[in-house]
Amino acid sequence: MAGRTADTLALLRDEIRRIERHHVTAGMDAYLPTGFTALDDRLGGGLSRGRVHEFLGAGCDRVLLARPTRFVAHVLARTPGQVVWLAAHHLNLHAAGLQGAGLAPGRLICVQSETRDLLPLCEDVLRERGVAALVCDLCVPLSLTASRRLQLAAESSGTTGFLLRPTTNGAVPPPSACETRWRIGAARPVSLNSMIGPEHWRIELLRSRDGRPFTWTYGLPGHATDPLDLASSVAHGSVASPPPTGDPRSGTCAA
Repeated sequence: MAGRTADTLALLRDEIRRIERHHVTAGMDAYLPTGFTALDDRLGGGLSRGRVHEFLGAGCDRVLLARPTRFVAHVLARTPGQVVWLAAHHLNLHAAGLQGAGLAPGRLICVQSETRDLLPLCEDVLRERGVAALVCDLCVPLSLTASRRLQLAAESSGTTGFLLRPTTNGAVPPPSACETRWRIGAARPVSLNSMIGPEHWRIELLRSRDGRPFTWTYGLPGHATDPLDLASSVAHGSVASPPPTGDPRSGTCAA
């Protein structure tokens, strides 16, 4: 396992050095703006850079994670630098969907690994200073110790980690040492006619090391690369609605 991980990491380093000759790497600001003004104001500027953030799905997105993926792509579209995207065995991404969220596919270094190598490779990539961000489709359990190792790796380099975590039967994963934990899914649209009204998302901050949890509902405008508009705060459950144009996942989901 160690040999395969070392070989993969060496290839990643070579690719990053090549790309850095043509692209400006990310700055070391304290926060990564999400591009959603109300959300950034509540967070004090955005998501903390050099930390690890978890994202769960709600409703049909518990497994598919289409909306959490688009949210992460929307955030990464607003910061320069290379993004390493990891998955075990099969990387289920749709280039047009990422482009629709504003993230150029050419910025991605996509890596498929063996399941047993996924967490060690995450930790190695998070220690790389030449990487702007790591995104991992995390299909394996994450212990408190493992999450602490990932968090320390991110803090040591300034690389920001995004963990996309599928769940089943509405179960919430055990506590972790990650900076924040989010849950994103569809919300009931403001319009009574869902065929006319825009799609709305329910975005929940379930846990944060720097603040209290909160929930917002956002309405998608007509263009996928525009920031989502704040609609209203919500207090109860959500319902599934059709995926937005330019779904970053190749699959589909239904209510």
